[in-house]
Amino acid sequence: MKSIQLMTGSLLRRPIVAATALVIAAGAAKAADYPTTILGDNPVAYYRFEELPGATTAIDSSPTQNNATYEYDSAGMVPELGLPGIDTNSIGFTGEASSDYGYVDIPFNPLLAPVAADGVHGAAFSIECWAQSYTANIGGGYMSLVGMFGTYGGAPYGNASGWLLGATPGPGSQWLFNLRNGGFLFGAATAVVPLQWTHLVGTFDGTNEYFYINGALAYSAGGITGYLPDPSYDGAVGAVANAGLVPSGPYSTFNGGVDEVAFYTNALTLAQIQTHYQVGTNSFRVVPTPPGILTQPSDETNYSGTEVSFTVTANGTTPLYYQWSRQGVGPIAGATDATYSFVSQYPADNGAGFSVLITNSVSSTNSQTVTLTVQTNLNILGPPFSITRNVGSHAAFRVAAGGALPLGYQWSASTNSGTSFSLLPGQTADTLWLTNVQMTDSGNQYAVIVTNPFTSYSNSATLSVQARAVNVALSGYSAIVAADQPVAYWLLNEASNSVTATDAVGSFDGAYDTNYGTIAWGIPTGIPNNPVPGVDLQDAQTTTAGQGGTVDIPYALELNPFGPWSMEAWIRPDSVDGQFRVPISSMSNPDSGNFVSGWLIYEYGSIPSYWTMVIFNGGASGSFGTDFGDAFSTPGTWNHLVITDDGVNILFYVNGQVGSSFTVASSGYAPQGINGDPSLAGDNEVLGQRSDLAFFGGNAGTADVAFYNYALSPAQIQSHYLNKASFTYTRSGNSVTLTWPAGVLLGSSKVNGPYTPVATNSPYTIPAGIQQFFYQVEVP
Repeated sequence: MKSIQLMTGSLLRRPIVAATALVIAAGAAKAADYPTTILGDNPVAYYRFEELPGATTAIDSSPTQNNATYEYDSAGMVPELGLPGIDTNSIGFTGEASSDYGYVDIPFNPLLAPVAADGVHGAAFSIECWAQSYTANIGGGYMSLVGMFGTYGGAPYGNASGWLLGATPGPGSQWLFNLRNGGFLFGAATAVVPLQWTHLVGTFDGTNEYFYINGALAYSAGGITGYLPDPSYDGAVGAVANAGLVPSGPYSTFNGGVDEVAFYTNALTLAQIQTHYQVGTNSFRVVPTPPGILTQPSDETNYSGTEVSFTVTANGTTPLYYQWSRQGVGPIAGATDATYSFVSQYPADNGAGFSVLITNSVSSTNSQTVTLTVQTNLNILGPPFSITRNVGSHAAFRVAAGGALPLGYQWSASTNSGTSFSLLPGQTADTLWLTNVQMTDSGNQYAVIVTNPFTSYSNSATLSVQARAVNVALSGYSAIVAADQPVAYWLLNEASNSVTATDAVGSFDGAYDTNYGTIAWGIPTGIPNNPVPGVDLQDAQTTTAGQGGTVDIPYALELNPFGPWSMEAWIRPDSVDGQFRVPISSMSNPDSGNFVSGWLIYEYGSIPSYWTMVIFNGGASGSFGTDFGDAFSTPGTWNHLVITDDGVNILFYVNGQVGSSFTVASSGYAPQGINGDPSLAGDNEVLGQRSDLAFFGGNAGTADVAFYNYALSPAQIQSHYLNKASFTYTRSGNSVTLTWPAGVLLGSSKVNGPYTPVATNSPYTIPAGIQQFFYQVEVP
C-alpha cells in the first residue's frame, strides 16, 4: 500500500489509533490485569508489544524468554509501535507491498511448534492474539497476520507445514485459521469488522481443530491425523513470508493492529478463552483522538455506465461521521459512509473531483481530492472462436466483451461462406448456443455485433461438423441422463487399458492418463439397477500431491459456460485418510493462486470427511460449500454429486439433497476461460485430480459424469439419483397430457397390471372417455 499523504504531498505518520468499539459480553469479568490472566494459563511465549517507537526487541513475557525482533521496512515506519492497545500499547502494520514490508520475527523454538510422540506430526497447541483490521474488504490476496509456517517443499510433504492466522480477500473478508494438512477454517461467523479489535484463538488438541472469535467457537474440524508442525522456520507477525506473499503467493501483508500474541502447548478450554476475552475487553487504553486517515481515497478510472467507488479508511474516537463532496458542487446528499459509490456516466462525470470530510467529537479532517476518469471504450477480450464439433453435439460461440455499459449483442448466421448473414431472432446474449448440430451445418459462419452507447464491433467464427468416431448405445440409466440433454456425458465404461474416455453425447472425449497413478477399469457402480461399470482413478499414497490416475478432458467453452450450468458425477472414495482429495475439477490457476477461476469438488481433509464444492471468483479466493450433513467416513460408498447454477443460486447436492449453497453474487463465480479458445485461457477438466495438480488424487471410483448448460431441477436430480425416469402430467380442461424424458409409456386398467406399451414418444395425451387407467414408464 502507498504511503499516506497530506494534500500537500508531505508524508504523514499514521495518527495514533484510538481504541474502537468493542462488543462486551454480559457479565464480563472485572479483572483489570490482562497479562496476569494470560500468564496464569502458562503460555510458552507471550509478546505484549509494549515497546515504544524505535525498539528493536519484542520481549517475550513468558518464562521461555524467546524474544522476537522488530524488522522494519526501509523507511523505518512499519511496524508502528506505541499505539493504544490492551494494558497500554499495541503495534500496527500498513499492508505494504511484499518487496518492502515490516514484520516481527519470532525465533524458532520447539515449544512454539510442538511435535507428537512420533516425532513428525503435530501435538496439541493454541495460538491467541488480538487483531484489528483497517478494512473489511481485503484486497490483493489472503492476509497473513501471525504464523509458524514452513516453506513449500520444506516439510515431509510438498505443501508446506505449520499454521497461520489471517483473513480472506474481500468483499466480505473473514478471519481464518489455516492448519496445514488440517482444516482451513473461516466463514460467516468470522466476518472481519473494520477498526474493531477482535480476539482470535486457534487450538489443536491432537485430533480436532477449533477456531474461536471473541470468546465463541466459530468453526471446527475433526479427525485431523496428518497435521505437520513447522519443523525449523521462524514465526512471524504482520507478514508470514513462508506462506507465500503476493504477487508470487496467495497472501498479502497485514493491514491493521496486533496485540497480545500468546503461544501454548495445550488446547485452551472454552472457559479459559472466554475469560481472556472478557478480561481483554476491559483492558484497552482509551485515548480521545481526532480522526486520522489511514488510507486516502484514490483516483479512479471507470467505464461509463458502471459503478465506481471511492473509499477512505479512518480511525479516531468513535463515532466517526463522513460527508463526501464533489468539487464545484459541494456536499453530496446521502454520501455519508466511508465508501461513496455511484454509476458514472460520460461525459457528465469525466474529470470530476471528490473528497470526504471526517468528523468526530474531537475535531475533523479532510481527505485529499481525487479525480474520476470516465472511459467510453468497448473492449473485446476474446472474439468468437471457430470450432469443430461432432454430429448431434451442442456447439457454443462466445464474444468476451467489456467496457462502457450497456452492452448489446446480436448474432447472425451465414450459410454461404460469409457472403450474406441473416439475423438470429432472440440471440442477444454474449453466448450463442446451437443444439444437435448436423453435417449440413458444417461451414456455417456465426457473427456477432457488439454495441455500447459510443461504438460497435463485429466478428464471426466458423462451425465445422464431423462424424462421431464412436457411437455409444444409450439405454437404462444412460438413456435417462441423455434425455435431459447434457452437453457432455462420459459413462467411463471403456475396456481395460483404453486410451479414450468417450463423450457419448458431445464432442469432448477425454484421455485416460496412468503416468502418475493407476486406473482400474470395469468396476461395479452404485447406481441403482445399473449394470454399466465405471473406473477407479487410484492414488492411495499420502505423501506427494499431484499424483493419481486421471481422465484429462481438453478445455472447451461448452464445458465452462458463462451462464447457467450443472455438473453431476457418481463418486466412491477408496479411502478416507485425512487428505484433501479431488475427484473432479474444472479450474484454471495460471498464477500460483492469485487468479483462480472455475470450480472443483474435494474430500474435506479430516476424518470423517465431507464433500465440499469450491467456486472460484477469478482472484485469490473461493467460496467453499461443505455438506457436513453427509459424512462418508466408510470407504466404498457411492455418492451422487451435483452442482447447479441457475444464474442466481449455486447449489451443491449430495445424494439427491441440497448439502450447501450460496448466491452467484456472493461467490463472484468466474468460469475458467474466455471465449473457448484454449490459447487465450482455460485448462483441462480433470477427473481424479485438481486441474493444477495441487491436491492429492481423488483415489475414487468414478462413473457417469455429465455437464449441462442449464440448472438441473430437483426432480431431474432425484430421477438420476434413483435411476427412475421422471414422469409428469399436465391438465388443460378435460385433457391430460403425459410427458417423460426416455423409455416407453406402459398402461394397464389394473394397478397390478399387466402393463402393455401405449406410446414410445413423449408427450402422450390420454384419449377422452377413459375413466381409470394406470401408467408407468419403462426404460430399456
